[in-house]
Amino acid sequence: MPEDLTAAVQERVGRGEFSRYVTEAVARRLELDLLADLAALLEAEHGPVSEAALAEADAAWPDGD
Repeated sequence: MPEDLTAAVQERVGRGEFSRYVTEAVARRLELDLLADLAALLEAEHGPVSEAALAEADAAWPDGD
């Protein structure tokens, strides 16, 4: 990890919390990667989400952005 990034994390959380902070960040990134894999699999299997379905979701959850 670049020294400037390490220093920024240590400044934010302190030396004792560095490992936990990095572990949580890696876990979050892995979750996002797995969700992207699932989205690609579903799109390949079922095609892209239609504009009508997207509009319906936007109407149901207007604060979803």
